[in-house]
Amino acid sequence: SNGARLRAGHCAVDPKRIPYGSHVVFPDATCIAVDSGPAVVNRKAARMTGRTISQRNAIVIDRFFESKEAALSWESRHPHFITVRVVPPGSRNESSETVARLNGVEELSAFEPAKAIPKQAAPASPLPKFDSAKVELHLPLDSFLRPAGRKT
Repeated sequence: SNGARLRAGHCAVDPKRIPYGSHVVFPDATCIAVDSGPAVVNRKAARMTGRTISQRNAIVIDRFFESKEAALSWESRHPHFITVRVVPPGSRNESSETVARLNGVEELSAFEPAKAIPKQAAPASPLPKFDSAKVELHLPLDSFLRPAGRKT
């Protein structure tokens, strides 16, 4: 822990993988990465509960809840491994409209019915067309996809 005062909407991350200040978008809420800890960095939860190799190699995000009951309620309604979207601080995708929309996402209560999620508008300009057979990708993806070696 870095000593930051936590509140609803905060989460702990490995700062080497997800920078502090990033918006972590869960299916039901958006959290801001503000804290870290040894269990998050060494991915203990993923290593202990993962059934597949990809689950055991997953990044761990520790979401803060105001009470143990709220955490257990959320845990019982969601799978242990989910896909989240990370919006790094200051990224091109982080326009003021996006941040306002992300910050406006309300957390669902266990006692309230789920609200309908508004439909997203189509992008203003269409994406450029390209021939995938002629495009070459020159990114070192193997270093990102390969599990990190143990550093002692």
